Amino acid sequence: MKTGGVELKRKIIAAVAAIMLIMAGGCSSASVEELLSPPKLDGEQTEIYNALKAYTNGDIILKYPRSGLYRSAFVIKNLDSEYSDEAIVFYEMPNISDGSSLRMNFLDRQNGKWVSVYDFAASGSEVESITFRDLGDGASTILVNYLVKSSSDRSTSIITYKGGKPQELLNIRNVYTEILDADGDGNDEVFAVITNRNTGNTLASIYGWTDSGFAEKGTSALNSGFSGIRNVSCGKCCEDENTRAIFVDYASSDGSFGTDAVICGNGFYFPSPALDSVTMIRTSNSYTPYVSCGDPDGDGCTEIPVSEPFPAYAESPVNEQINMTVWYKLINAGTSKAEKFRSFIGTKGDYILIFPNSWKHRVNAYVSISENTVRFMRYDPLTGDDIEPMMTLFCAAEGNTSKYKSDGYISLGQSPTSGYSYYAQIGNSYPSLTEEELKSLFVLR
Repeated sequence: MKTGGVELKRKIIAAVAAIMLIMAGGCSSASVEELLSPPKLDGEQTEIYNALKAYTNGDIILKYPRSGLYRSAFVIKNLDSEYSDEAIVFYEMPNISDGSSLRMNFLDRQNGKWVSVYDFAASGSEVESITFRDLGDGASTILVNYLVKSSSDRSTSIITYKGGKPQELLNIRNVYTEILDADGDGNDEVFAVITNRNTGNTLASIYGWTDSGFAEKGTSALNSGFSGIRNVSCGKCCEDENTRAIFVDYASSDGSFGTDAVICGNGFYFPSPALDSVTMIRTSNSYTPYVSCGDPDGDGCTEIPVSEPFPAYAESPVNEQINMTVWYKLINAGTSKAEKFRSFIGTKGDYILIFPNSWKHRVNAYVSISENTVRFMRYDPLTGDDIEPMMTLFCAAEGNTSKYKSDGYISLGQSPTSGYSYYAQIGNSYPSLTEEELKSLFVLR
């Protein structure tokens, strides 16, 4: 009986696994949305769904954005500041084969009932995301990102909704978009990275409201050697209150990372000549986490990180190097760069230790991931030798901090992102740090 029971359990498990495999897409032609359709809708969604069915007079498949704040096929929102909401529904007509099967429908309440008022053919095969922003004209601007079939590109549709009618302002084929205030005038613009598939060249374009309407405000070349974009941010260049830059953190095909900067000033946009893809690179391995541009010292300016191996690891393979991060600032209206400070970033990426000037070219770091320690040694650049320890950092998970609460350990706080707590022991050798200096230079993330 026991043997038969075990065999029955095996058969049940095998059957369930087979069903799961089919649903995962191995043999089934049905999409997840088809398998889930029709969805469980609330009362208002049911009314909207029925109104859309009445408009299409046929079968429809609801489509769901893959990312962003809005993940439902139904987006109910007040688009025109009138007393009632409007609705946007993404759906697909399954029997259309001319490339316009994915649709975007606008519905409004008329006499207490939902009615379809406008229908768009989408410019892609799937909905990636939908975003709402005021780009400066006082109306809610709708930005819809679509995935383009058989391509790594996507299509961004920029739509305004006024007087009960949507109007597509622009449609941009791109590889990346971001909404930011490029020129610092208080109004957001659309930043898009566009790759010419024929030439391989990559451009950054900024779109916003101009005297002639919503149009391209400027364009700039970018490093065409990257394989993907990790992050885009907008910030102030140091030593120049009037110069801003759009910082584009990218990944290269060889596994390294870099940054381009589009300088924005007085209506002109141009790439910073200070940032090249040869020397301004950073790496990532077990000891060195990925890091983007930012403001780790909190002075209001954006700094650009570059990896540099500690002297003890200068000849080691890249994947074995323990690196410091050298941060650069843009100066001279974004046309030049200057080193600002050096730092060590914890292996979990949850803290930055900014080095004092006295440590420059005088420090080696040794990381023990198994022991959760980082040991900083005083280094002699003339002899190439380590002299004596200057400081040791300790990492402790929650519940394992008791041994560090005794005399001799300095508490540096708990990371809000990782939950790990950090402690330090300071040596007596020059150039060491005081406890007060250490706490001012240790930044938790």
